[in-house]
Order: sequence, then C-alpha cells, then structure tokens
Amino acid sequence: MSDDSAKKRPPADDDRNLVVVDDDFANADAEDRLWLFWERNKTLIVRGTSLVILGILAAIGHHFWQQARREEVGAEYAACQDEAARRAFAARHAGDPLAAVALAEVGDDLKRAGKLAEAAKAYDEAAVAAGKAGEAPAVRALALRARLYAGLTRTELGDKGAEAAVAAVADEPSAPETLRGLAMLSLANLAVARGDSAEAAKWLNAMDRRLRPDNVWQQDKAFLVRSEPSLTAAPAAK
Repeated sequence: MSDDSAKKRPPADDDRNLVVVDDDFANADAEDRLWLFWERNKTLIVRGTSLVILGILAAIGHHFWQQARREEVGAEYAACQDEAARRAFAARHAGDPLAAVALAEVGDDLKRAGKLAEAAKAYDEAAVAAGKAGEAPAVRALALRARLYAGLTRTELGDKGAEAAVAAVADEPSAPETLRGLAMLSLANLAVARGDSAEAAKWLNAMDRRLRPDNVWQQDKAFLVRSEPSLTAAPAAK
C-alpha cells in the first residue's frame, strides 16, 4: 500500500458511526477501499460473534434450566463451571437439552480463548447433542446456533467450504431471525472481503426480503453498504 494510503488510516479509537467514508476514500483505489473495509469490519468478519447471539444461548439455557431446576439435573448443570465439568455433564445426560447447552458453552469458551479448531468441534458436538434432545423449537434453535457457529469458526480458520454451513442456516426458514440475519450478514462481509460485490449484494438483498425491516442486524447492514461503494451498483449474484 502506498505512503499516501497510510495517511488515510483512521485513528485506533475511530467511531464507525461518526465517519463512514471520507472524501479521500470516495475516489480510493480498490486496494485502499478493501483495507478500509477490513479495518472497520474485521471484528465481525473474524470473530463472527455478537452479544445478541450469545444472549440466545443464555435464554435457551435458562429455559431448560427452569424446567429442570426442581430436579437433580438442573442443579448439576448449574454447578458446571469449566470445560471438564460441562463435558462430563453432557456425557452423563445425553438426550437432555442441557447437555447440548453445556457443549455449546464449551465451544464459546474455546472460541473466546482463540482455540478455534477445538471450538468448531465442540459446536459440532453441541449440534449432535441437540439432535438427540428432540424437536422442540428451543432445541431446534440451539442446534442451528451450534451449526452456525461451527461454520463461522471454520471460516476464521480459512476453510472455504465452511461458508456452505453458514448459508444453510441463512436459508433455513425455521431458524430464528437473529441467527438467519447473522448468517446472511456474515456471508456478505466475507464476500466483500474477497472482492465479490455481486455475492455480497445477493445476501444483503436476501436480508431485505427475508427479515423484518427492524431486525437487529439492520444497522450493521446499512453500515456495510455505506462503507463499500461497490455494493450500491453491484448486481446480485444468481
């Protein structure tokens, strides 16, 4: 990148909602615009996590814990404080929804610790455990969350085939809107990062068609469009 482009870098504490694209970047070359996009979106692209999504797991876990709190299994789950305890709990209570919650928590902890390969495997285990726990809507949501996070985690590892797993959640009509929105937004971000504006536009248009106008990802979607000028004129991929 040129010395001039280095001068264009925003300060480390730059607030993305205050300045989206300055006049210099309106005419920047593709390399500079890609760098700017990456600097302002790398958290979402790389981590693929959100307090909103973490809240889904907490709500699901609380739901099943409430159901089981008068039973020994509920107290046993609540006592689990580390990976070993959660894995042991899941092994003892295969088929119980809380087993899947425990394994998803293992995946979250490993992901936060930067152990991405291990986290992806834990999410796979959580999805399998949820599949053994029945077809209740909350269990189904837990399985979809585990599948989505397994896919997002593997995209961080550079697994190109992982996007198919993310797309499967984006295209799943029964998935909660929050999960579908994150899947579509993540796919759009990944497409922009590799310079595929048409693919990005496809997923952004899908968000408009499939999600409510006031969905929790709407502001992030609008920011992505503003920060990448090529999206305003890009035809959506078929």
